[in-house]
Amino acid sequence: MNERERLQENLLLIRRAAGWTAEEFGEKIGVTRQTINNLEAKRNKLNKTQYIAIRAVIEAEMAKSPDETEMLGCLLEVFVDNPEKYDEDSKEKLLAKANMLTPSILAGTTSRGAVSKEFMGVAGALGLAFAMVNPVISTGAVLAGTWLAKILKKKE
Repeated sequence: MNERERLQENLLLIRRAAGWTAEEFGEKIGVTRQTINNLEAKRNKLNKTQYIAIRAVIEAEMAKSPDETEMLGCLLEVFVDNPEKYDEDSKEKLLAKANMLTPSILAGTTSRGAVSKEFMGVAGALGLAFAMVNPVISTGAVLAGTWLAKILKKKE
């Protein structure tokens, strides 16, 4: 599975972690709510243009609100960019915690920052936090260039 397929596989979780409704997310990347719903349900395949738009919007959000979006960086690192670096047990635990926490952001019962902090506590307990999150925040532009270079280099 390539990065694009992995992003699509985890798109609903990533969108919820950002605190965006399907409509808000669609507006940010220039597509309809229905397109987002279809991508999340895997009725349509995520294309390269959509992938680039999604990553750019997420990177911009992470740069704008680093204290609230550590969870986003972690999810991208572990489930999209470098899943091979993490053991399956840790990934399963993180995924379960993320799926439990993220709906509260959209429901408005918990802030994105509070959810991110709690999630990062779990990641830290699993020994993952320092390995991935600090570089995402401190060198976001470099990492953005890395994922973009990878996707532009690959053929369809």
